[in-house]
Amino acid sequence: MTTVAGPTFLVAGAGRSGTTGLVEGLRTHPRVFVTQPKEPHYFALHGQLADFRGPGDAATINRVAVTNRSDYLDLFPRQHDFLALGDGSVSTLYYAERAVDEIKRVNPRMRVVLILREPVERAYSSWSYLRARGFEPYEDAVQALVDEPRRIAENWHHLWHYRAMSHYADAVATLQQGLGRDRVGVWFHDDLETDYAGTVSSVLRWLEVPPETQEAVGVPRVNVSGTPRLPAVQKAIAAATRNESLRRAIKGTTSFRFRERIRRSSLRRGGVPPDVRAHLADAFTGDLMRLSSLVSGDLPPWLERARGAADDTTTP
Repeated sequence: MTTVAGPTFLVAGAGRSGTTGLVEGLRTHPRVFVTQPKEPHYFALHGQLADFRGPGDAATINRVAVTNRSDYLDLFPRQHDFLALGDGSVSTLYYAERAVDEIKRVNPRMRVVLILREPVERAYSSWSYLRARGFEPYEDAVQALVDEPRRIAENWHHLWHYRAMSHYADAVATLQQGLGRDRVGVWFHDDLETDYAGTVSSVLRWLEVPPETQEAVGVPRVNVSGTPRLPAVQKAIAAATRNESLRRAIKGTTSFRFRERIRRSSLRRGGVPPDVRAHLADAFTGDLMRLSSLVSGDLPPWLERARGAADDTTTP
């Protein structure tokens, strides 16, 4: 039994890249603790008021954000037998410059887990997720992308920053420089898609959770995005999100897996439409070339191509 309180790791992003699935897999391990809420957003928003102004922001991020240090540390058990304790706030990566010094103040030995996704797919997934929840006003994703600068200026929260949140290199570099490269682990959405259990096990080993105590993990796909099959169901989900008493009643009488199964069944999944990919065709080229120099090991095809392009530009 230990009395050390507070986090030892953070699943820091990127949003819409499989972080919830990873967190739920880690949570199944008996020696791993993850906060409720999964995303307290402390390191991104510490010391300030969560007052985002986008549709649904008051009922979501503004309601759950924990921005006071003592309140944040109270989310963690004081006496425990856990080997790893953390949270899953994707805002930590997006606001890395604001987060990194506070991470060091809370725990200078913190380990930060990143899950990155092909940036166009991530941006489109963010749009379709908010659209399915009844928050995104534009039926056309390209229109929403064009509207993004206005949304940022009017302080809509980070998940609305479709294009901006798909730029990773500066944030990854900030975390590596502030914490040390050995404290920042990078995995990919592609890994979760092809080998979910193996990826969760890889992260557990990196968090120094002994392999012999690992249990088989079998968490369903969570927070998937897609277009609504039944608009009425999506309206009901949006209404429940905004209604505090109804939201609590549903959570109190149903399991997380049941709610996810219902939500998934109401969506029709599909790939990125050609017009969205064309609109973002050159948006991330430079960022990915830089990112490819910051990560090592096996890379997914979309980042391997960027590394090849970067090598070509440096070849005499």
